[in-house]
Amino acid sequence: MSIKSALGNKSSIKQYTWRSTILFVLLFTISFSTPTNYIPTFRTYSDPFFEQLVLWTGHFIFNLQEPFIYQLTSDSTGAYLHTFNLLIISVVIAYCWKQRQPKLNEAKLAYAFYTYVRYYLALQLFLYGFNKVFKCQFFLPEPNTLYTFVGDTPKDLLFWSTMGSSYIYTFWGGALEVLAASLLLFRKTYLIGSLFALGILSNVLAINIGFNISVKLYASFFLFLSFILILPYLPSLYAFFIHQKLVPPKIWWPAFEQHPKRLVYATVKTLSIWLILFECLIPYFEANNFNDDMQARPLFHGAYEVNSFLENDVPIPALSNFTKRWKRVFVHRRNYFIVQTMDDKMQDYKFQYNPEEQLFYLTHTGTLVEYPFRYQVTNTGDLILIGNQEGQSIEIRLKELNWRKMPLLAPNFSWTIDAIQ
Repeated sequence: MSIKSALGNKSSIKQYTWRSTILFVLLFTISFSTPTNYIPTFRTYSDPFFEQLVLWTGHFIFNLQEPFIYQLTSDSTGAYLHTFNLLIISVVIAYCWKQRQPKLNEAKLAYAFYTYVRYYLALQLFLYGFNKVFKCQFFLPEPNTLYTFVGDTPKDLLFWSTMGSSYIYTFWGGALEVLAASLLLFRKTYLIGSLFALGILSNVLAINIGFNISVKLYASFFLFLSFILILPYLPSLYAFFIHQKLVPPKIWWPAFEQHPKRLVYATVKTLSIWLILFECLIPYFEANNFNDDMQARPLFHGAYEVNSFLENDVPIPALSNFTKRWKRVFVHRRNYFIVQTMDDKMQDYKFQYNPEEQLFYLTHTGTLVEYPFRYQVTNTGDLILIGNQEGQSIEIRLKELNWRKMPLLAPNFSWTIDAIQ
């Protein structure tokens, strides 16, 4: 018996597609969701199985010979193979489900599914929205980024740094995501919330593609969810905007006429909303961080100009042909010590320091060789480093630069062009 004959008429095919969609969304959100701290996740248990399935699919279905990232991380080969696997699994289970249980209460199933999608998408928008509102996603550009030529900056980092330089724009973008998430939680506003989410996520996906930011798969899925939420309203929206007619949507909502049912519904809804808000907001309260731009940076964090560079007690002039001479030094908030040489190349070192012994420990990120340096802070605030690197004795005098005064971070605003110099 063919699949077509088994599925039957167009109505059966529609039900089969509908069930496949429900299964795919459930499997994707359970097995490939954003990590959470308090809302339960099944990834600890599901990842080992699905990652092995990804490896099998990559080798035996797509004949991938080269090693690939099979872990379920954003935009990895494994993530795309996992999505393919979920599509196949959903189609197969939906077919078996249709054969086993050909008739269902479609209205109640749709209500349960749309409610789940609304709350899941609201959670994601809250997570990303508050991350922007509190300036943690688009953080203030690090000093080493500010001193890198625009043409040498990767496209995704350039976009991230540009967004991070504007508190107002980042806050506004996050506030819109929080607004869309809030509207999704309530029956009377969920359509406008879905339309907001569709517009916001369309822009997010365009940015991720245009600037090669590695959240394309997630953004595509979230956009797909927002479209699913709008789907029942499409006939009504078409009638309103094209024919100027009011056509009520064919959506079933439970009445909850009995008091105990209304009480249970209100309690579950309230607890669910509070759990979502708790998940999204508690990390900022724990860290007491509501504006990451103002958050304290680690000791020595910043940018430094190399005023003098001695190699084996011989002064090395600040000329471009001395490519091993340090030009600037940057201390990154994520514990990196970054050296900019005279040819403007950057070299990263893992950075640790011991204030009691006044020692810096710089570990080359490529060779993993560790270089200890004694440091001294002078009365003028300069930083002196003394140590050995690649068999050479070096002494470096660093002067801290006020990187927060650079033009990109200047709080400039004007209504007219008259004020622009």
